[in-house]
Amino acid sequence: MISVSTSSTALTAASEPLLPGTEVETSLLGDSSFNKSSQELIQFVTTLRSLGAQVLLDLPRIVVIGNQSAGKSSLVEAISGISVPRDAGTCTRCPMECRLAHVPASAGWTCQISIRWEFDGDGMRLDEVAETPFGALLTDKADVEPMLRRAQAAILSVSAMSSGRDAAVRQFEGMAMEEVRRSADPRTGGARVLAFSRNTICVDLKGPELVDLSFVDLPGIVQNAEAEIVQLVEDLVTSYCQGNCLILVALPMSDDIENQKAARIARHADPSGKRTIGVLTKPDTIPAGSTKRRDMWLDVLEGREHVLTHGYYCTRQPDDDQRLAGVTQAAARTAEAEFFRGTPPWSSSTHPHRFGTQNLVKNISELLTKIIGESLPGLLEEVAKQLTQANALLQALPPAVTTEPSAFVLDLITKFSNDVAELVQGSERQAALVQSTRDSYIKFKYAILGTAPQFIPYEDAQRGGAKSKRAFLAIDEEKDENVKVKVPARHLYLEDVREHIRASVTRELPNNIPYSAKRSLIADFQQTWGVHATTCFERVQTELKSRLTELVKHRFERFSHLKAVITPALFEQVNICGLETIAHLETTLKLERGPPFTQNTHYLAEKRAKQLALYKQARASNSRSNKGDGQSEDDESSGSTSRPSTSSFGGFRLQDMRRPEEAEEERGKEESLRTVLSELVKLGYSVKAEDLGKLNPPDEYEEELEVMAEVRAYFQVTYKRVIDSIPLSIDLHLLYTLAERLQAVLIEKLGLGSAKSDARCAAYIAEDPHVAAQRSELLAKKKKLEAVQRELFNFGL
Repeated sequence: MISVSTSSTALTAASEPLLPGTEVETSLLGDSSFNKSSQELIQFVTTLRSLGAQVLLDLPRIVVIGNQSAGKSSLVEAISGISVPRDAGTCTRCPMECRLAHVPASAGWTCQISIRWEFDGDGMRLDEVAETPFGALLTDKADVEPMLRRAQAAILSVSAMSSGRDAAVRQFEGMAMEEVRRSADPRTGGARVLAFSRNTICVDLKGPELVDLSFVDLPGIVQNAEAEIVQLVEDLVTSYCQGNCLILVALPMSDDIENQKAARIARHADPSGKRTIGVLTKPDTIPAGSTKRRDMWLDVLEGREHVLTHGYYCTRQPDDDQRLAGVTQAAARTAEAEFFRGTPPWSSSTHPHRFGTQNLVKNISELLTKIIGESLPGLLEEVAKQLTQANALLQALPPAVTTEPSAFVLDLITKFSNDVAELVQGSERQAALVQSTRDSYIKFKYAILGTAPQFIPYEDAQRGGAKSKRAFLAIDEEKDENVKVKVPARHLYLEDVREHIRASVTRELPNNIPYSAKRSLIADFQQTWGVHATTCFERVQTELKSRLTELVKHRFERFSHLKAVITPALFEQVNICGLETIAHLETTLKLERGPPFTQNTHYLAEKRAKQLALYKQARASNSRSNKGDGQSEDDESSGSTSRPSTSSFGGFRLQDMRRPEEAEEERGKEESLRTVLSELVKLGYSVKAEDLGKLNPPDEYEEELEVMAEVRAYFQVTYKRVIDSIPLSIDLHLLYTLAERLQAVLIEKLGLGSAKSDARCAAYIAEDPHVAAQRSELLAKKKKLEAVQRELFNFGL
């Protein structure tokens, strides 16, 4: 808390009243310690205001408001000791800040008028507040009123100018008054002359008869004018009445208080009445004999009606004739004191301290000083808080570009290309794409697996034996029980294959299986491979585009112009690589659809023999027992199924779930099988369980079984090839090719290295206007806050 030395013990009713006839100078200036402390505090707030601190902080202030012709100008003149412009209609068309300071008699009286520029012609706040002197230092009070008119004309005429403002203002300093009037009139001064302005005329007054005080005089509230003007003035007044502000409202006693718009504005801004001081004006205009009206106003003055925390004061100012006659301030104050001393009911009031300009000035000066002293510690804390917030917001913004444009863009392109390379390679921080493509390749693998020929080694579905169809449909090397494989609905039985072979016979010798029979069966299981390959490619390409979009946003979001060039160039290249990839996939699949071929003869022979043994064993088992295994055809129907856990016997799989008697029989067979195999090993024969199927006698469907085994074996050869070749082709021709080409393509598209590359790159990295505006606003705010903080520290806080 700032220590304020003041002789006042209370700010409302406790101040010693100025008795009628008491000298003004003695009553206002007798306490020199009060004057010194209040002057320092008021001057300090003035300094903060000149820095534009009022934009960021709630600085204490006094505003004077009132209806037009409410006696507000006379009140301002009585407080300040100067004459202000008066005209018919609205004369004050911008705020006027009066800053009064008491100085010794030896210093004399001086006045310096300045203009504080805070707003442009559209009413928008400027980044920097500037307070510039208007004219020379004045020592004659008669020069003040004409200079105020010139300053107001300058503000109204120059506020809309974006450049050359100072030179234009200087033209008004010595301008003839007739020209001043024409310049300030929107009808004669030009289209850019404002009707009202929020920029402020600052009046620094120093004199031995003044009290330390600062207040803002606002335009009078008008009602009989254009609706736009009425609203403009009302908005201006309302904006000044907010926050840590004392509202000094002039209330002429010639009208009821309920009818006065200024009182309503004050009440709306300060519903509790804690910040409002009422100043009753024109008490001499109440007609003789209007006792009821006088009593009504006395009730207000003495706090019985329309109660305010700081109460009301009543003043009487010279009329127009007295002003024209050149009445002095001392004579005006003497006449005022005599009026209240000799006019009932004012003369008999129990609140004599509520009458007279000097009592008003003394009390509002003390009150302002007290409010300033209480506010300063909180201002320091608020400045620190706002500085922290401003710095955090600046840190959150992308750094401003300070390097040469071409180099900066090239660096961005290089980093982006490296990002894409890491994405394709699957680095630790860019693993998402590779993980997604791995999932797509696994889905492709099982989609191809689902195209395996569905051969069942039984004559037909009705005589289909006791074994589950899944025993013949599964690939024995693919044992992932958690993966569901979608298999075709159509199964091929031995009769189906026999009919197929018969339909394929042309000029073959007896007992020769037509080559076309096998080739057409192979073509059948390959016919959907193109669809599966395309689906796999599209999944990978979609995921690639999604990840690239994220990378573009990460690297180029702040540079909208550069992003607008990069994005189409990037996805054009993705599409080019995609078309090349599709062509390579078609070539790979075309090779598989061509004549059957493999040099992996050992694997083909092994799988053919194993599959044939599986089929023969199934035929032999079926001939020994034609019992069902409890598995219905519905359980073996096609669809999305997961392979059950099985045990291996004779080269094919048996279901784990058996009836008790079947399980016991199977365990006996397995024990016998192990005994036989052990004895054969002792005799020097290396035989596996699946080889025993070869010992079965020739089957009437021997040719059909061989075709089924060979086609199924070739499927496994081609399946192993294609589930690798398709993903490898996608990786190479889409992902890796894109990563290799990208940097060179983007450099070419952006025109880096060309004759006009610097200008082009400067346009590419032109910062987003919103970001630039935000940075500019934050930097201006930070600069202002730091200046205010320095002043607070220098003041001793």
